[in-house]
Amino acid sequence: MTRTLMDLRVEAEDEARRVGAARALIQSGDSESLVQLEGQAAWIAFARRPVIRRALAGRMCLVWRIAFEDRSGRLVEARLVPVLAHVARGNQVRSLLRHAEDGIRARVEAACDEWAESATQAACAFAEARRARDDAIARLPQPPHGPSQPGLFDRRTERAQQAQAAINNKADEAALERVRSLSDGLAIVRRPARLLLVLVP
Repeated sequence: MTRTLMDLRVEAEDEARRVGAARALIQSGDSESLVQLEGQAAWIAFARRPVIRRALAGRMCLVWRIAFEDRSGRLVEARLVPVLAHVARGNQVRSLLRHAEDGIRARVEAACDEWAESATQAACAFAEARRARDDAIARLPQPPHGPSQPGLFDRRTERAQQAQAAINNKADEAALERVRSLSDGLAIVRRPARLLLVLVP
């Protein structure tokens, strides 16, 4: 058996910094807001800070999400796509979105085709690697059970065997669940781009 040692220290430090920066943005109540956002239509917010209004320069910022889900509906890969749209004075935001949303969605999806292909390949490679690992673990030889000879009125060995059988059954059920999960990971579905947030100047 050949072993290959890889030094992933730099990648691990980069990932730790990324996770730390992401966690620094989390505020109390974010989880509840996310649940509401997932179950409702796009949110419309108005920019109040002068620096944001200057950055928008009279344009709306539309935040879209492109996502892949597995067969169980679990989110596998996702990407946020910001779009700046010019707004004529006096236009109603909802009316503008009704007329332009489909066209913008098509452009967002087309712009993400290359990312979608690489995301599909990465998700499938990850699921394949997990399945290969599980197969390798399943092929490992099991330690032999030594002979046992309980006493005439000693039921400890019998109870131990029953407990071990229950543990083995649970392990088999967990293995089947992992196989189902891995199969779901190999059949991911791209969902249509969804508008999450509209930031109005």
